[in-house]
Amino acid sequence: MFISTIVFSACNITHEAVLGDAIRFSDDAVTSYTHKDGVFKNLYDQSDPYMLCVGAKKNQDDIQKMKNFLRRNDSGKATAGYYALDLGIDRVRYVRKHYFKHDHNTKYYIIYMTDGLDNTSVQVARNHQQLLFTTQEKAYAKHIQRKAKRAMGVFKMRQNVFKIFPMMFIGDDMKENMKKRGLTSIEDIKKAAADDMQYYRGASKSTSAPEVLLGTNFKEIAKDFKEMIASSGFEFYVPVGYRGQQVRMNLVNEEGEEIQIEGKLKKNWFMWRLTDITYPSNVEIPDQRVLHRGKPLKKLYASNRHDHKATSAIFRMDDIKLNGKNYKVKSASQEHGKYYETNSEYEALKRENSDAYVLLIMDVSGSLGDQKKNEQDAMVDILDIVIKTAAN
Repeated sequence: MFISTIVFSACNITHEAVLGDAIRFSDDAVTSYTHKDGVFKNLYDQSDPYMLCVGAKKNQDDIQKMKNFLRRNDSGKATAGYYALDLGIDRVRYVRKHYFKHDHNTKYYIIYMTDGLDNTSVQVARNHQQLLFTTQEKAYAKHIQRKAKRAMGVFKMRQNVFKIFPMMFIGDDMKENMKKRGLTSIEDIKKAAADDMQYYRGASKSTSAPEVLLGTNFKEIAKDFKEMIASSGFEFYVPVGYRGQQVRMNLVNEEGEEIQIEGKLKKNWFMWRLTDITYPSNVEIPDQRVLHRGKPLKKLYASNRHDHKATSAIFRMDDIKLNGKNYKVKSASQEHGKYYETNSEYEALKRENSDAYVLLIMDVSGSLGDQKKNEQDAMVDILDIVIKTAAN
């Protein structure tokens, strides 16, 4: 069973809006994002997402419709995992093209939860003409990986955030499958499951792919997801008039712990970048583009580099950790120049891109058994978490 959620900034539709869709599927029960009639349609049909909230006001009617859809009782048999992700990536590309084509600050997150590994995707995809030439599961998995990497376009200059958060519920079905492989302890099962789920991970070129979330309790999985998505990104703004000067970001989390990141602002042709970025040894910033964890960043590229009229370059860092723990940025002050005068633009602009799109994909194969309601409750909780995170 799995869930996929995609979040992104919808600046071209309406200011500070969160839109959404939902999919439930298995090998023989497919329902698409065209929720109006509950029948699967071609991904390129014109179907509008739900309007989940505008600004601080939630659209409770559409939110409730989406939750009711997630709690439906129909189910299928086998788990078509790669097929679901294949369709989900197509939907992301469709929405980006038709709704957010010119928004380079759009954020897309896919949250994918399963209680078992793929066992029918190749056949289902071929039956639906989604996959024409591949006949083996591993080849399909590699195809999905390539597709995820290209979801935001083939050029590295595009800075949209796109992430896939793979999550697995370790239930009776998974334990039984692992037992056949000689694995009985929960630690060994989780390690093997995480290895098996690597093909489900993905991210755009400017961000790092999240690690697999595993758990034996749906509430714990939802809690872990809340922690992960809360610390999954941080944006800061550097006035372009300070080209050639050193930039310093002072960050503080909710516990009052502070970290400092420094770099020099440069412009290379039409691209703004921070170069020679450094940070403390107890801070971890996963690969943003070319670097390995634990080493100083060399370069970070601005997400609005195409906008020649912009007064600030927007930079993004993902998954910042302090002493091995996720770092939730509560506030930040950016300083620059010889005397590191405080720049007030951060507070004024940091909430500018709070629009989002949410896509929930829910596998309804029968292996969950009596855990179905727990999975549905987790889906509803995750929807609320994503709406709150995207709106703020």
